[in-house]
Amino acid sequence: MSSAGDPNDEPSRRRARSESDVAVPEQSAVAPTAPSWSLDTKVKVVLLEGAAPPADMKLSAFLRSIGEDIVPTRDVSMRFFVRRPHQYIPDEEQRNAVLNEVECLPYELFYKVAPFLEGKAISSLRQWAESGRGVRPSPSDNIRDHIWNVATARLNAAVDSIKRYMANEAALVQQVSLADNVAMTAEEMLNLRIQPSTKSVRVMPGAFESVFEARWGYVESGHADMPLGLKIYDGTVDGVVVPRVWPFDEVREISCVDELELLDLENDGERDMAAEHERNRVAGDQPRVEVFVLTSPMGWPYTKFIPTNARYVFVRREMVRVWHVVEHQIQMWPNCTHQCTNEPYVLLGTPGIGKSLGCGSYLLYELLHYDAAKVPIVAYFVRGSAYIFHKTGAMAGQVVFYEEAKTAVSVMNKITADNMKVEEGQGISGKMDGYIIFDVSGAFVPYSEFLLCRWGCIALSSPNTKNFAEWKKQDTALPLYI
Repeated sequence: MSSAGDPNDEPSRRRARSESDVAVPEQSAVAPTAPSWSLDTKVKVVLLEGAAPPADMKLSAFLRSIGEDIVPTRDVSMRFFVRRPHQYIPDEEQRNAVLNEVECLPYELFYKVAPFLEGKAISSLRQWAESGRGVRPSPSDNIRDHIWNVATARLNAAVDSIKRYMANEAALVQQVSLADNVAMTAEEMLNLRIQPSTKSVRVMPGAFESVFEARWGYVESGHADMPLGLKIYDGTVDGVVVPRVWPFDEVREISCVDELELLDLENDGERDMAAEHERNRVAGDQPRVEVFVLTSPMGWPYTKFIPTNARYVFVRREMVRVWHVVEHQIQMWPNCTHQCTNEPYVLLGTPGIGKSLGCGSYLLYELLHYDAAKVPIVAYFVRGSAYIFHKTGAMAGQVVFYEEAKTAVSVMNKITADNMKVEEGQGISGKMDGYIIFDVSGAFVPYSEFLLCRWGCIALSSPNTKNFAEWKKQDTALPLYI
């Protein structure tokens, strides 16, 4: 993100700025219809919906234009004000009143969001489609969440409009019958060789956004004036979780009782309730978050994306602990070599504790928000079928459903083979093709099918040994318990 630097330098930089820097739009000032966007259109043009960049007037003139009787500490141009508004309007209430004016929106989009994206090597819609979903500003970038949400909505809508109007956009075909020998429409299915089948492959419209933009809430204990001492909160402010989910230091503690001793493998994992109570004991009377709630309007893979089924999942500390373990594996991935064998995780939990709907859905949410350059695809296997979530490329933001899991495996193996060819030609190695969440809820066991040296993987299972026996046979499989 470009920086404003020393305010004293502002006049000289303003004099040196060429007129083409901000005054001339790259497209018509009239917002184009959907087909007018192209993958080469600049993101700053889309951010302003095709309008000309805002006039770089003085802050005092802008305040007069919106009817605000505020005296700034320094009368800088608007491009410098939106970068450091607290410097020029110290009073928070007055500052927020100005920033929330609709006239201020184009300044923040053009002078803050656009430079931030350019700093991430994203200047066109093509670059946004390929890697934009894994990008998010940090607090130091000083981009308000509301502004970022507006920006991403406009960019995503522009990319979607291009896909809708491209006659050869295969990703938009909703239903493909393999039995009819119709050409595969999803990009990753090209040249796929499989036997004819009656099983179907289809794109799931809206499924990616439903999970990616799932809404947070939380339940807090320690409120004596509330029933059971519990209070329910809407946990988001401009799309950001308040408070944030538990950090690793808070969830990594394990009970002094060995986790294995809490599980009775022959009785499908009944828990020692005394040990469970001790583990969940609350120290003190201070309010604290007991559980988070994550709501997806369309539901989740486990609920088949049927909105009438469960749309919300409960996220507990132990689920967050599992995510931190998975995240650590992803972070360590670049250090692996061809001799480094990937170690899949097997997550064991008693029936009804939330390992499938709860933990599986939460892991999916976190993986979709992880850097797309490091985890470009997430594959979710459940009940003998599979959902593949694409985060990059022409299929970015799409979910493809495979009724037959083996079809998805064939697609994934081809993705791996193609990526290995590219890396061999470029002389690089060690990249992750994607991450697999496998719910052990069907007869299909993919362990021997996958090129797991290039895919991260976690299997979700009850502690009944017959359910995860195939995974347990693998010497490198690492157990986790919730």
